[in-house]
Amino acid sequence: MMRIAGPNLATFRIAAAALAALLLTSACTTEPSAPAGPKPVSFEAQAPLRLDIASISVESRYQAPGRAPNVEHLYSVTPVSTARAWAASRIVGVGPRGTAVLTVLEGSVISEDLPKKGGLTAVFGDQRDVQLTARLKARLDVNRPGERPGELAQWSVNVEASANRTVLESASLNERDAAYGLLMQQLAREFDAALTAEIRRSMSAALR
Repeated sequence: MMRIAGPNLATFRIAAAALAALLLTSACTTEPSAPAGPKPVSFEAQAPLRLDIASISVESRYQAPGRAPNVEHLYSVTPVSTARAWAASRIVGVGPRGTAVLTVLEGSVISEDLPKKGGLTAVFGDQRDVQLTARLKARLDVNRPGERPGELAQWSVNVEASANRTVLESASLNERDAAYGLLMQQLAREFDAALTAEIRRSMSAALR
């Protein structure tokens, strides 16, 4: 009786080892996906403020230090970008002439180490690690030429908004990014409320 030989066991083991090594190498060289980071701030849910102007622009006089304790330079979403998003979404020019300029005077985010407790709290407790404080100061200037030569109507308002949030020691990098994102959302709400109130109070003649 003729017996057909099965697969060579040594060859099979070599092939299996090679496959395992290939899979391990692939797993080691594949970089983990980067965190998505904070989502851009949006004001689309708010009804726009219609001003009797032709255009609006944003200028920033704030220069981020780029070092601790400031951290805004580490993110794409910042108080300055929040101000730009506000101007793009909340102001609509409905007039044939005139300008509005939103000038950012400060747009900082400070990370401050918090004092830690000793004893059992230090061993078993999840203490607060840092506090993030965001500040956004800006001035809105509106200039609208009148019907007659040399006639010019001008309005100017200054606003300041701030927000803060604490981060726990146990927070992962993604959780710290999430905390920063929530901080920007809170700052955006405060800034929007303050500037909207000032426009309606001081620039009612320019609203349409």
